[in-house]
Amino acid sequence: MKKAVFFDIDGTIWNEKMQIPESTREALKKLKENGHYAFLCTGRSRSNIRSPKLLELGFDGMVAACGTHIEFQGKKAFEILLTKEQLSHALNTLKKHDMPVVLEGPEYIYVDEAEFTEDPYVIYLRQELGKDLRPITGTEGYKVNKMSAAIGTADTDKFIRDLGDEFEVIVHEADAIVEIGRKGFSKATGIEKMCELLEIAREDTYAFGDSANDLEMLCFVAHGVAMGNGTKEAKEAAEYVTTAIDEDGIRNGLLHYGLIS
Repeated sequence: MKKAVFFDIDGTIWNEKMQIPESTREALKKLKENGHYAFLCTGRSRSNIRSPKLLELGFDGMVAACGTHIEFQGKKAFEILLTKEQLSHALNTLKKHDMPVVLEGPEYIYVDEAEFTEDPYVIYLRQELGKDLRPITGTEGYKVNKMSAAIGTADTDKFIRDLGDEFEVIVHEADAIVEIGRKGFSKATGIEKMCELLEIAREDTYAFGDSANDLEMLCFVAHGVAMGNGTKEAKEAAEYVTTAIDEDGIRNGLLHYGLIS
């Protein structure tokens, strides 16, 4: 029976230096040779998934931007954006709380680079995206699936209250950032949508992840796998904890479930 395996990117497929272990490459190749689906499932928006190192791994598709953009075999199958009203409200609320933001869309990433002086992530975005990293010049006119913001000195509980109930907020305490998307959408809803499109039974689903935005997908799939380098919360949500990414975590997890040999 064909299985579907969903993989987070950061901290799962590649490490903090964006290096992919050779054992991961070999394991993904074997997974595909055994007739199973392999999908990316990431908080990154589609515009920020362009590294040849990732794309050459031969994934069948992706669930991007926390479930709001879905592709199968290179073709977009589903997408939902923040409305103009939602985006305007979110930007005004972020400004009120002095939280610098990155807007993440299917084609472009938008950022006020002056607010992120020497920030390594924004430097990376400039190098990776070039002209597709665009400035924020107002509150309208952007195609955005989700956004990420630096917490800084903000009171996150008050920010979430002010933001309101139309948004889903994921707090990454270790990185001092929040991810903000439309209420009702997550990696789990994206996996559910992909499975509906391809008629994949839930009992045939697996997911590998490591952090806060992976919790729902690790609980939703039949078999959730947390990386050994993952957070305590990810490990508690998972059915199985594999070894760390640089200790052959992907290969060992796939071996554990007999998806490769």
